[in-house]
Amino acid sequence: MVNRSAALVTLALAAALAAGCAEQPPTPVVHRPLFESTYSHDLVAPREPPPFVIETVKEDRRGYVWAHSYYRWDGHDFVAVPGQWIPAKPDYRYVDAKWERHRDGWHFKPGYWLPL
Repeated sequence: MVNRSAALVTLALAAALAAGCAEQPPTPVVHRPLFESTYSHDLVAPREPPPFVIETVKEDRRGYVWAHSYYRWDGHDFVAVPGQWIPAKPDYRYVDAKWERHRDGWHFKPGYWLPL
């Protein structure tokens, strides 16, 4: 009787070990771009934006900076956003919005304030 119980335990142990040795599905590999933190929240357009429109600003407004026009992507096409005067920030320089070409499309970089 003891031999039969030992044989059953051995058989159960062998079955458990064999199940652990069965081929497991591979763990998926997730590719993370080198600059993921830089580009993860970018708005990406599938095609090049229209040519940049150069605006002539005739007057200078004290205490304001001219933010040039740009094109935004609405999910289907580019839409022109006109330039505007924005309040200046002391000790900062305004950098206009722009589009940059990357391997996966055109990435939009909104305008921002750069400390001097």
